[in-house]
Amino acid sequence: MKVVTPEEMALMDRYAIAAGKNSIDLMEKAGNKCTEIIETDLEKNAQLVVLCGPGNNGGDGQVISRLLFEHGYGIHVFFTEPEEKLSKDSLINLSRLRELNVPIHFILEEVDFKDFELILKQTTHIIDAIFGTGLTEQEVSDKYNRIFDNVNAFKGEKISIDIPSGLRGDVGLTLGNGVFADKTIVIQNYKTGCLLNDGPDHAGDIILIDIDIDENSILNNKYYTQEADLSFPEKRKKNSHKYDYGSVVVIAGSKGMSGAGIITVEGALKSGSGLVTCYVPQDIYLPVVARAPVEALIKTYDCNITAENIEKDRKKVILIGPGIGRAKNYSLILEHLLEGELPVVIDADGLHHLSHVMDSLKKSKTKVIITPHFGEFSALINVPREKILQDPIAYGQKFVAEYGVVLVLKGYRTMIFGPNGEIWFNSTGNPGMATGGSGDVLAGMIAGIAGQNIDLFEAAKAGVFYHGKAGDYYANAFGQSTLTARSIIESLKYVLK
Repeated sequence: MKVVTPEEMALMDRYAIAAGKNSIDLMEKAGNKCTEIIETDLEKNAQLVVLCGPGNNGGDGQVISRLLFEHGYGIHVFFTEPEEKLSKDSLINLSRLRELNVPIHFILEEVDFKDFELILKQTTHIIDAIFGTGLTEQEVSDKYNRIFDNVNAFKGEKISIDIPSGLRGDVGLTLGNGVFADKTIVIQNYKTGCLLNDGPDHAGDIILIDIDIDENSILNNKYYTQEADLSFPEKRKKNSHKYDYGSVVVIAGSKGMSGAGIITVEGALKSGSGLVTCYVPQDIYLPVVARAPVEALIKTYDCNITAENIEKDRKKVILIGPGIGRAKNYSLILEHLLEGELPVVIDADGLHHLSHVMDSLKKSKTKVIITPHFGEFSALINVPREKILQDPIAYGQKFVAEYGVVLVLKGYRTMIFGPNGEIWFNSTGNPGMATGGSGDVLAGMIAGIAGQNIDLFEAAKAGVFYHGKAGDYYANAFGQSTLTARSIIESLKYVLK
């Protein structure tokens, strides 16, 4: 399933119309599909307010209003702009509403708010069809801010059509205010604005409907990860041994952060790695040995460790960074690793040290995965986080094109950028996973999967997906509040089958 920007969705619409589909028929189909979803939660005495803007999103709202009215529900339709500003297809649907005597109102003046607020008190559901995905950087007016405030204060169910109003359809930032929906019915394809920044919090539960527009009619390389898209796990051969499933090196931990290496090792082991060797500083060797999984090899290292040392021991992947701290200079180790032939996964504090040897990364022929969150990515490219949030896709694509790495840009909907230009938005995970050590587990999983002769980009996709799925498994069973990094590790056995 592809993820599209507003511009890409508009182009898909135009191609569909050029291929013979009628725009009013597409609106009717979208309204029908949305109505089917909405009716699943409605009681017979439901009273609904439908808020319609002047564009085609408002037209979808009008189709929904007509169908629900015909099905016997109480409906009040409120338009946020005067009739002369409505789109052509919206005007057609307005005439159909009038033929049925559906109650119609306009919110244009101060006095109109009294009517709106009075009717809201007798309402069970609000359907938001004010703005579609076309909002960009313009500020919304005081009138719309007041409408949004009324909607957000409403205690009943709030349903947005395609995208919550007030949310930018491209990058998911609000324009100062916006609707917080309980659910959003997304038409045809996931929109980038529903997945980035403020989007997930405003969209609530996302339900996707298909209105038969061809997503392959445009060139697009953004996808929403599903389990069927992954090439891992693979069926294991009977005639095999541990080295067939990857010998992974983990360079992790420091005084005060010895646990980082331990849970990273467990993430790699529980992802199916055949053998994991963890290199730790001498001063934490004993506590790590005491707590580490018995299946792992624990060794000490100093700043003379090189890729050549490691390759002699039949290793497949090297992971560096979790818990190594910033007190010591690890740039020399990174430079050695980037000169080698083994794939390298760089995480956490490893990214801080990488920022000092970016020229080595650019010149390196070694395959590399980096796993920053937005703050770490900001420090790595020396661009303020707030600026990156304005266009994270463009910044991610630019970085990958310049350095030739796989970029795992972590967030609620983590994005995996591949050197071939593909971007995959992860579909799993929950806020309970925002907990110490969760990222260490993910790094270990990615390295553990990559070591099993899995392409690095595919390993990143699979690691992120199953990491989130394990977190979801635990949250569904026990809630998000008690979720820890170890909860994710323990849940892997239920989701990695």
